[in-house]
Amino acid sequence: MQPINFLTPEISQADLATFSDDRVNLKRDDAQRYRDQVNNLREDLERYIAAHPDFGLERMLLSGSLAKGTALRTIKDADVALYVKGGTAPQELDKLTLWIAEKLRQTYPQIDPQKITVDGPCVVIGFTGTGIKVEITPVYSLGDAQGRGYLWDRRSGKKVLTSIPRHLEFTRTRKDKQPQHYAQIIRLLKWWVRQREKDTVGFQFRSFLVELIVAKVADDGADFSDYHIGLEQVFTYIQKSGLKERIAFADYYKATALPRMRTGIVEIFDPVTPDNNVAADITEATRGQLVTLAGAALDHLSYARTCQTKGEALECWRDVMGPSFNT
Repeated sequence: MQPINFLTPEISQADLATFSDDRVNLKRDDAQRYRDQVNNLREDLERYIAAHPDFGLERMLLSGSLAKGTALRTIKDADVALYVKGGTAPQELDKLTLWIAEKLRQTYPQIDPQKITVDGPCVVIGFTGTGIKVEITPVYSLGDAQGRGYLWDRRSGKKVLTSIPRHLEFTRTRKDKQPQHYAQIIRLLKWWVRQREKDTVGFQFRSFLVELIVAKVADDGADFSDYHIGLEQVFTYIQKSGLKERIAFADYYKATALPRMRTGIVEIFDPVTPDNNVAADITEATRGQLVTLAGAALDHLSYARTCQTKGEALECWRDVMGPSFNT
């Protein structure tokens, strides 16, 4: 009888990769169809702008998880930034979105006007073919090479400086250091968040914050090539730090540019501007809840290493990744 090797987990890296491919990740063909949908919109807009130089719109860029390669299979919308010329566009958000909706109806006469609607700070175009919604966020262009501009934050309602090209570059820089694995850890963490939103009353955690926490752990030297270890490293960071330390990045500004006073219970700064704490709306209750949930996930993953049967290990992983987890 062979002795049990407790150092070999019942759920392997191959099992986690298979689960990711089967359940978590957006399929490559679907991702390409959605990108093609946005590219068609962008090309039509560019042609219209070329023919109408005083139109007031500048350019359209794919943004968000679809552009970064971190989208989940459950994606329902594609995020797009629409750069507008500040001297032409209305300054009030409600007037701006209505103005943009009308501009887009002129640009895309082939789209049913009723499919172009306003939803908060965005203009939404719905497509029946792909089933995807394109959420268009207006950005007041500064007209510089960095693609900087001002947009309204969906949660705070404030205007914040941003740069979509730099956001994409920020993610790409880290993906280049850990091809495939960096983005996969983000997707698995986003999947974990989705499960907790289903089974934990009141729990919400933005995808962008997941990305920035993973970036912080990666920058601190974490190797994500083993997904079990990678997830443990992220959960360990959340539990040990309690999310009470500042998270900021030196890609585009120095630490001295950050606010001197605290700007929220949790401080996670936008990597392209030091003035925007993207976690400023997190309450103490939410922070504590997230730390507790991360600790519970870490316990389940740690115990999964010592399970003597695959059935036991599966139950541990289902506690973390939801009932659909299978191998």
